[in-house]
Amino acid sequence: MQLLTPETLRSLPAVILPKLISLFSSTTPPLLTEIRQHATQGEWQAMAQAAHKLKGSCVSLGAEPMANICKSLQHKGEANDASGVDEEITTLTALYPLTLAALQAM
Repeated sequence: MQLLTPETLRSLPAVILPKLISLFSSTTPPLLTEIRQHATQGEWQAMAQAAHKLKGSCVSLGAEPMANICKSLQHKGEANDASGVDEEITTLTALYPLTLAALQAM
């Protein structure tokens, strides 16, 4: 699985990339926690909002696999659809350290 889209990363100014990666590393863990907590509590709209925030970060850094899961979680939250949410959150959480490592290796 390709964790990052090289075209997206190449389109970013090299001077700001380290700052974006740093922001991603500091803001993603709390958002993952927030997504899981809202899902556990059945707060689907709040989960959708947190997934939307994380999706934006992922898209801007070319982290398409994470962005796609966030998009799915956002849509499920907006539809109050709990099907498969736990599995998607588990996958998203597992992808985060791999994606961060790939970004830091740039």
